[in-house]
Amino acid sequence: MTDGQKLDLILSKMTDMQSDIGSLKADVATLKADVAGLKTDVAGLKTDVAGLKTDVAGLKTDVSILKTDMENVKKEISELKHMDAMIFDEVERVHEILNAHTADTLLHQPTYM
Repeated sequence: MTDGQKLDLILSKMTDMQSDIGSLKADVATLKADVAGLKTDVAGLKTDVAGLKTDVAGLKTDVSILKTDMENVKKEISELKHMDAMIFDEVERVHEILNAHTADTLLHQPTYM
């Protein structure tokens, strides 16, 4: 191989290396853009997570309030059942009085006869 051929070979290899370096630079630039996009996505996710934490805290408060409300409703239902039983007992007592009153025929006879 002559010196000219050797130089041509070296020049060809250098040209290939320059092309490879150009490709690597383009790849690095693409990776930088991808990393910047990922950083933006992560920042957005952090914001979303913070919002979700706030929402969950609000939901926990709502659940606590609902539990208290349900306990109060159960208590009121129990009180209403008790009142219902008392009213029913009173209605039965009044019916017994009315039945006794209607059974007493002396009370229903006219006094002018």
